[in-house]
Amino acid sequence: QCTEPQKLFNIANELLHTEEAYVKRLHLLDQVFCTKLSEAGISSEVITGIFSNISSIYCFHGQFLLPELKTRITQEWNVNPRLGDILQKLAPFLKMYGEYVKNFDRAMDMVNTCMQRSSPFKDVVQNIQKQEVCGNLTLQHHMLEPVQRIPRYELLLKDYLKKLPEESPDRKDAEKSLELISTAANHSNAAIRKMEKMHKLLEVYERLGGEEDIVNPANELIKEGHIQKLSAKNGTAQDRYLFLFNSMVLYCVPKLRLIGQKFSVREKMDIAGLQVQEIAKQNVAHTFSITGKKRSLELQARTEEEKWEWIQVIQATIEKHKQNSETFRAFNSSFSQEEDHLPDSSIASTSSVELVPGADGGAFGGSDSCRKSSKSKRDKEKQACKSCSESFNSITKRRHHCKQCGAVICAKCSEFKPLTDNSRHNRVCKECFLQLPASPCSPVVEAVGEQKKRLTAEKQSVIAAENSLFSSYLQFLEKGKTWYKTWVTIPKTEPLVLYLQGSSQDGRSPRPIPLPGYEVNLPGSGEKFEVKHVFKLCQSQQTLYFSAEDEELQMKWMEILTKAAKGETEDTAEGLGNP
Repeated sequence: QCTEPQKLFNIANELLHTEEAYVKRLHLLDQVFCTKLSEAGISSEVITGIFSNISSIYCFHGQFLLPELKTRITQEWNVNPRLGDILQKLAPFLKMYGEYVKNFDRAMDMVNTCMQRSSPFKDVVQNIQKQEVCGNLTLQHHMLEPVQRIPRYELLLKDYLKKLPEESPDRKDAEKSLELISTAANHSNAAIRKMEKMHKLLEVYERLGGEEDIVNPANELIKEGHIQKLSAKNGTAQDRYLFLFNSMVLYCVPKLRLIGQKFSVREKMDIAGLQVQEIAKQNVAHTFSITGKKRSLELQARTEEEKWEWIQVIQATIEKHKQNSETFRAFNSSFSQEEDHLPDSSIASTSSVELVPGADGGAFGGSDSCRKSSKSKRDKEKQACKSCSESFNSITKRRHHCKQCGAVICAKCSEFKPLTDNSRHNRVCKECFLQLPASPCSPVVEAVGEQKKRLTAEKQSVIAAENSLFSSYLQFLEKGKTWYKTWVTIPKTEPLVLYLQGSSQDGRSPRPIPLPGYEVNLPGSGEKFEVKHVFKLCQSQQTLYFSAEDEELQMKWMEILTKAAKGETEDTAEGLGNP
């Protein structure tokens, strides 16, 4: 049996080996998939949308965490058997994982869309997936690795702490590390559950030969299995297969193939309007029927238990679908009533519609044409956000109305503000938010407001000058936007993270930018700006520009950021003073 010190070393060794394998997967995502897609002419917006900040994550683990773990476990363990102090360095970088996990659903949707609509994208991804380094796994499987990694750290740390003596000098650091990592692991676990659901749908999609469009976040596979179908002509049993989803039943015929398509869809039956019931047939046991809008099927299970299992799960799915539909109809009804009272200021008037002369000297259009044009325009406006013009959908881009002007907007382009006629916080568009005067709030609203102010103040204190290694005002520019003044700081508590607090973000949390993996440079010869003393932060597909008041401040920021980007923290604070 192993001694306690040996058990601790074994856990440390497992952490090292899994970290080495993880860095290889990050290399595959960042240096193979990203690079090849970029070389194939796929836009940087698409690549960043899919892979998010994978470059930062890869750089931190490959250049900083893995080398430190390797040195500690292979060279220093006999004299310094500790893990907590190293894993605590993960803390500033958990924000990177938060950003990656938050973008994960959108990234999965983009991959699925690009695989269907972009031949160059599909060719690159499929060619890489055939290589040995991919291990016969899809791009989506590899993209799940960063999401799974944080829960893996949590499990190893819990095991490590169980075997760590109470008096160990590493206990305090290890407990602190676990506390920080556990919070991030909760977000990752939620994303993992969603991804597992998507994997099931992808697997069924492949088994059906791509015949049915089922890879949709709204779909959920509930049950599948072999069943016998009773022939209506002679009562003989035929081998069939059922896939039960939350919205439909797929009735399939098995195909005798070792690879590729395993089933052919014979009938698709919507759950809405579906009926299931037991039937009694002479000389045939374990039978039941499912009846849809177009077809009825008589089916036979292998056992009585299996029959009732199918009946109960289908019935439960029907009931749940009914409840969801009634809830949606009630919501839609109130939504329509709300729309009826909205001002139609944006609808074209009759006088603004051009009348097109006809062959007989008359005119086409008139009031009927105008009404059709108005309705068409109104419908079109309801399909996209007034502010950002992005199309609405029922999953990720829900439609809302401004309670002040009635504009159709998305959640991202709205704010909450009490209106004069009530004390509730109402959703309004950003234009109305800026124009509306502040109105008196109820004590409850004030209490909530005070709590938010307090939390915001706590976050603001992190980036205050007295709590910073270095800070100053700089002009900031991101691709496709305009220059604006922002407070830029590197906190003492997080020396490898840059925070931005713009004047347009007053009252909001500062934006964190983990620095490892970025390159700090002066603008290239082809980059011309109207402002002076410009420098830039570059990483993978992202470039951020900053402009200082003078050359001295520009050089100071470039020196500090370069060190932080390399993971150097020990001497970063030496000789620093806020301007």
